[in-house]
Amino acid sequence: MKFRILCPSLIVLLTMSGCDPQINVAGAYFPAWLLSGLVGLVVFWVLHLVFLRTKMIPFFVPIPLFYMALYIVLTCGTWLLFFAAR
Repeated sequence: MKFRILCPSLIVLLTMSGCDPQINVAGAYFPAWLLSGLVGLVVFWVLHLVFLRTKMIPFFVPIPLFYMALYIVLTCGTWLLFFAAR
């Protein structure tokens, strides 16, 4: 039973590895999602500083949930803006 699940999963993982857009940085190739995550993190940090300065933090009731959702939106938005197939 485990072989029936493991074999197709392994085939999918091996064939999908070539579908990710690659970025050449100083001769090394990095996946596009890695750059999108870093850009999302930097924009998230800037927005956090804006939230601190404007004292809006108390209005975000579940703070961890809000920050996690904000980071995901920024990361996915960056990927869609720069790397999505057109």
